[in-house]
This record gives sequence, structure tokens and C-alpha cells, in this order.
Amino acid sequence: MSRLFWKLFLTMWLSIVGFSAAIGLINDRVARGQWAEEPANTFSRGMYRIGQRLKSSLDEDGSEAARQELLAIPRMSRSFVYVVNENDHEILRRDEAIEALRRRGARMEVEEVRSAEGVGYRIYLVDRIPPTTILAPGLQGTLLRILAGALISALVSFFLARSLTSPVGALRTATRKIAEGDLDARVGGPIPRRQDELGELACDFNLMAERLQTMYQANRRLLRDVSHELRSPLARLSVALEIARGKGAEAIEPELDRIGLEGERLETLVNDVLGLLRESSEQAPKLDQVLDLGELLTELVEVVNYEVTADQSGIHWERGEPVPFRGDRELLWRALENLVRNALRHTDPARGVDLELDARPPDGGMEIRVRDYGPGVPESELERIFEPFYRVQESRDRQTGGHGIGLAIAAAAVARHGGTVRASNAADGGLRMIVNLPRPAASA
Repeated sequence: MSRLFWKLFLTMWLSIVGFSAAIGLINDRVARGQWAEEPANTFSRGMYRIGQRLKSSLDEDGSEAARQELLAIPRMSRSFVYVVNENDHEILRRDEAIEALRRRGARMEVEEVRSAEGVGYRIYLVDRIPPTTILAPGLQGTLLRILAGALISALVSFFLARSLTSPVGALRTATRKIAEGDLDARVGGPIPRRQDELGELACDFNLMAERLQTMYQANRRLLRDVSHELRSPLARLSVALEIARGKGAEAIEPELDRIGLEGERLETLVNDVLGLLRESSEQAPKLDQVLDLGELLTELVEVVNYEVTADQSGIHWERGEPVPFRGDRELLWRALENLVRNALRHTDPARGVDLELDARPPDGGMEIRVRDYGPGVPESELERIFEPFYRVQESRDRQTGGHGIGLAIAAAAVARHGGTVRASNAADGGLRMIVNLPRPAASA
């Protein structure tokens, strides 16, 4: 047993025992102070008076008067008085009760009398059975009652203390396993199903462990993918260098251009990876400022459309009423820029990209919708496109210069604002990205 168990057990048990002892002793002292005489003497004298009244009723007025006298006695006292006639029948028809007392060998005083009609009767006055020691008044009975209460409270305190400490022990075991590297450790059994704070703590611990495991797996996958992505340009750099060494100085210009291109790709990849780590980190600083989403999107469209060539349609956007929001403007800018540039990269150049801002969607919050007119994404891969380095078509993304990180950066930045990003295929072709942001309390 843990030290916490014994602390809880002894605290509860000694508190209950001490309270019971104090109440028992005080009650016994107060009760005895109010007695004019011992209860046993009072009972015997009362029974004697009842017997005398019954005898007088039989002598003077007959059996019916004795019967009415018995009925007038309180029920608890009446169970100690019986009147039996010559036929051995109790006048209130309590034959079974008097017979049970006889079989039990109860002590009874018997007095034979004769009624006014000349009929013989026997009056039975039953001695009250002394209470058992534990129920008896006085110091001995009080101490025995306290002892019984101590035993019962010990059992109650034991199970209560165990109920409180066993979840703590399970949490401690799971914590040690996670500290040793076992990220599969969870608090199992009935503890997470408890409808109290300990059950909620176990559920929170399991959720924390699950998130730690997810983050660990994501980091391992990120390292693996980064290693894979870096290997290809480095290999091409090595090949270009070998070719350049085998040529004369005047013939190595193409190889030098290739080395420069691969170096730029490496720099872009490293910047993207650092951006992903920055946006997905909860510890990274995030500004909390009031901004207008409509104004932000308008500026973004102007910047991106400025880079669109003459043969492309660009981004279609109509600014509406101001839509206030609290968040990090630069963080949202990078997230939305990744979405619109990804859409421009894959849309039909003649149709461009549609950008919409809905301040009051049916499901609440605020929605930003980015829709392209490209080939779309297979339904089975819609959820995976937000994973780092995931590409629907490997060759297509390489040709467009993407590393599969932009959508992951966008999803992480939106998540830090309490929002979500989801993708779906449009019915008439193309991919639709929907960003759902929570409505600020000030504008609700």
C-alpha cells in the first residue's frame, strides 16, 4: 500500500472513530443525567401498577372491563401483559404470543384471580429482556458501540481510500512507462469510465499520451521524408559536379546552372521545413490582433494576381463587408497564400481560381473557400494531402516545384487559430478547400 493510501485511510478512520466516541460519551452522560432512576426499576413498577389495575377490573367489573383495560395500555407495554382464562385462551386472542414466550422460557410473574362472574383468570406479567451488552446503557455499552463503529468505519475507510488511490497508482505506472519510451502506455480498465475527477484525469492522460505518440510519429515521418527529399537534389548535385570535373572549363556552364538550380531547391525545401515546424509548434509566438479578413484576402489576391501571366485567368474575388477577426495576420496570410498558390498551380489556366469569404455559413463560424478547376484529388487521398511531403502525383508536383509541405503549413496555421481545413472534390470538377475559422466572441 502507498503512503497516500495510509494517509487517507487513517485520516478518515480516526475522524469517524473520534466523532463517534465523542457523540457516544456525551449522549451517555446527558442521558444518565436526566434519569430519575434506572429504567429497569421504572419498568418493573409500571408493570406492577398495570397488574393491579387488571386485577381490580376483573374483581369488580368482570372480564370485559379487563379487556378494555388491556386495550387502553400502549402497544409496546401491552406486549408484556397477558390475561388467560380457564380454557387457556388469552382474552385479546394473543395465544400464539404467550405460547412463544413460554417456549422461550421467558421469566413471567403469574397471579391467579377470579372475576366478578366467578371465572378464574391468570395474569402474566413478562419481565423485560435485558438489552444485550452492546445496546445496554452505561459506559460498557458505549465503549462496545464505539468499537463496533470503529470496525465498520475501518472497512468503509479502506475501500474509500483504495478507490481514491488505485487510479493514482495506475496513472503513476502509465507515466513511468511513457517516461521510459513506451508511448503505447495508457490508463486502462474501469478508471477512465469513472464519473468523477479521477476518471476525467485518466481520460485527459490518455488523450495526452495519444497526442504525444502522434507527434512523435509525425516527427519521425518528417525526418524520414526530409531525408528522402534532400537525398535527390544532393545526388543530382554530385552527378553534376562529376560531369563538370570531366569537362573543360569552357564546357561546364550547363552543369553549373544545374548545381545552382538544385541549390535553390535545397534552400526552398529547408525554408519550407522550417516554416512547417514553426506553424505547427504551439510554443511559437502568435499575435492576437484585430484584423479584417476581407482586407487581408484583397491584399493577398492583388499580390498573387500580379505574378499571374497574361495567358492565365488568375484569382476571382469580390470584396464584401468588413469581417473582423482576432488572430495573427502574418500567420493567416501564409496559410491562405499556400492555399491559393496551390490552387493556381493545379487549376485550368483559362478558368483560374474562385475565392469566397462567407461570414455566416450554416454551420457557424466563418468560411473561406478556395476552388480550382483542375483534375481534383482521388476521394481516398483527400485527408492525406495535408500530411507533410505527401504528393498525389509525384512527377506532377516535382515539375511544379512543390515539396508537398504547403498544405501542411496551411492546416497547422489554421489549427493554431482554432480552425480547420478540409478538402472536397467539386461536382463539376476541381478541388475545393474550405477553411473554417471560429467567430470571435466580440463579434458573435
